[in-house]
Amino acid sequence: MELLNSKGQLLDDLRRGIQLVAPDLKLVSKTTGFIAKSFADKTIPVIALGGAGHEPADWGYVGEGMLCASITGMLFKPPSVAEIIRVTKQVTKQKQAFFIVKNFPADVKNFTQASKCLQKEGWQVASCVVNDDISVDSELLEKERRGLAGTVLVAKILGYLAHQGASLSQLKQVSGQLVANLTTLGVAFYGSEFQVTLKKEFTLKKDELYYGVGVHGEPGYRKERLRTSELIARELVNKLRVNQRWYPRERYAILINGLGKLTELEKLIFTADVVELLQVEGIDLPFIKVGDLFTANGLAGISVTLLKLHEPWLEALNAPVKTYAWHQ
Repeated sequence: MELLNSKGQLLDDLRRGIQLVAPDLKLVSKTTGFIAKSFADKTIPVIALGGAGHEPADWGYVGEGMLCASITGMLFKPPSVAEIIRVTKQVTKQKQAFFIVKNFPADVKNFTQASKCLQKEGWQVASCVVNDDISVDSELLEKERRGLAGTVLVAKILGYLAHQGASLSQLKQVSGQLVANLTTLGVAFYGSEFQVTLKKEFTLKKDELYYGVGVHGEPGYRKERLRTSELIARELVNKLRVNQRWYPRERYAILINGLGKLTELEKLIFTADVVELLQVEGIDLPFIKVGDLFTANGLAGISVTLLKLHEPWLEALNAPVKTYAWHQ
């Protein structure tokens, strides 16, 4: 069962809920865009956009010290070009803005069109396209490179740097470094359903799991019988190792992200297994974050995100913020 009303009123219901639980956010009319009331328009605004269904992303990270605004589209669909432009103009009078975009074709397309429109009106616009997913297409054998939970770490670090007075060009430079050092891989379990989209992209038996699935129900790279937390952790860590090629004593931030429907008990057990494997590798983990920070509506699963740390990224991750969803 999904606790939803009709698909047609999903965004109206979402707006009402957000306004109740996050009174520090201001709704932009004719959109599902939210602006931090604390944003004084004295620093470069960092704005994230994406579809509904990944709550608390992105609106849950709007607030002092992190994002200044978010723009949400329909379920698993990006906001329209008009919505992106409307929210951006409501956020700032500086005619400068930095955007965080997830690497999905529709998201990139709509943002690119909105960016061109803003630039024609004299705006300076910069962005990063987060592509942390290292799952491999089972037919083409190419990395999927979708934008997943790593987006939240990017928002935290860039939001901090903007709050400290970073310029548009500085945010662009750091964002490129972040994306180059960021990887995510996930796994889905039986119980994954996509009822609101009126389709199932994959089907799992009661004793099956699926590695590398996408957050909109896109197929993964391998199905197998349900295994223990430790064995699942080994699979994901081994794949991350091949991609990251880390060395002992290197420092990483780790995010264990619940995609939905897992208990805190399960997430904590899985976290302990993943961290133990990484510590055996000699990896230093000064920042560990666990929670449902970037979910996928209808998906039962979990993902591991690793970010190789550079200065001052650890300071940025540990800096306090005032948002609904990021808790220290």
